[in-house]
Amino acid sequence: MSKKKPVASKKAKPSLSPALFKTTGASVPIKVDDKKKRTFYFDAKITPEKAKNLAAKDGAEILGVSPDKVSVGAPSLKYDFYCVYDATMTVKFLRVRHQEISVNEEVAGVAVGGSVLTPKKASDMPGKSVEIEIVELFEITRKDSMVLDGTTGSPARSLETLIKGAGKKPATAAWISKASVSPGKLNSVDNVVKELRSVAKAPKEAKRVVEHILQFTQLDGVYLPVYYVKVSAGQAFKVMRVNAVNGAVALKV
Repeated sequence: MSKKKPVASKKAKPSLSPALFKTTGASVPIKVDDKKKRTFYFDAKITPEKAKNLAAKDGAEILGVSPDKVSVGAPSLKYDFYCVYDATMTVKFLRVRHQEISVNEEVAGVAVGGSVLTPKKASDMPGKSVEIEIVELFEITRKDSMVLDGTTGSPARSLETLIKGAGKKPATAAWISKASVSPGKLNSVDNVVKELRSVAKAPKEAKRVVEHILQFTQLDGVYLPVYYVKVSAGQAFKVMRVNAVNGAVALKV
């Protein structure tokens, strides 16, 4: 007779205990799980000369002159950083709330847990009352996902298909150190994690935090090659951004 395979038991939820509701002591620090971290880059497919022509055309239109009336500087190739992330923040914390409870006029004392309370004249209701301290355990889960522009700090919705698409190569630490990365507060995966960690705070009313986790199920940093081209007409000028992968042109803001 063949032996039956043991059935894996479901992980039981941790039971609530009085120790869990202890409001004294330090809060636990936030734990960050960024094991899914990866970095990629795209190779430039547009030549500097083509980038110059594309920038001249769109730059002239913005400046309100014909393309033959503008002066175009040499394209400067930089790598704009984007981050694709999917994060979950879980926090368990204790909140202390005081509540006034009405009691009968003949009540001389009330025992709540291990404390004995003496009724007093109620402040928010007629007659007598006791004030009890309630310790509440909250468990909050928040999810966030985005394709983030590391230069501006805003969502990069127009580039989402390109950033998430094929054609990327793994970016090693050596490659990143040699690349000319565009400046920005969030121009690396580590900077994005640091920013999201600072945002994932426990609520102000938390008396003590008993669990705090920030977990990334996706954390991809992507370096996109972009030509920066200065287009001038007299004293006026604009700096154009030419996507070196698909040739899309945008004004640098």
